[in-house]
Amino acid sequence: MFWKTKYKLESKKVFQSKIEKYYLNLADNKIPKENVTELSEYITNLIYEYYQDCWKKYPKSRKRYSELKIEDLENPFYQHRIFDFLKSKTDNNYVGFTRQLLGLNESEFLEFEKRKNEFENM
Repeated sequence: MFWKTKYKLESKKVFQSKIEKYYLNLADNKIPKENVTELSEYITNLIYEYYQDCWKKYPKSRKRYSELKIEDLENPFYQHRIFDFLKSKTDNNYVGFTRQLLGLNESEFLEFEKRKNEFENM
C-alpha cells in the first residue's frame, strides 16, 4: 500500500497562505486587506476540512488531496460562501467586493445571485 506513505497533506498554514495570496491578487487593492485576510481564514477552514475528509475517505486519491488546488476555490460552493461571508461582514460593499473576487460584471453578478437564491430555496 504505497499510497499510505508517499503523500502528505499540506498544513493548514500552507493552505491559508496560498488562499490569501490568491484572494489578495484578485482583490487588486480594491478590498481592504483585513477583509481579504478574514475571508481567507474562513475559506481555509472550509476547504481544509473538505480535504481532510477526502484524505480519509479516499486513500487512493491522496495525491489529489495532498496539496491545495486553487481551481477548487472556483467551485460554486465556495463562491456562495464568499458571497454570504462578504454580505454578512461588509454591509453594502458586498456587491462590489463579490464581483471583484469572482470576476463578475453587473449582469453576471445579478445572474449569480439569482441562481444562488434558486439553488438555496429548492
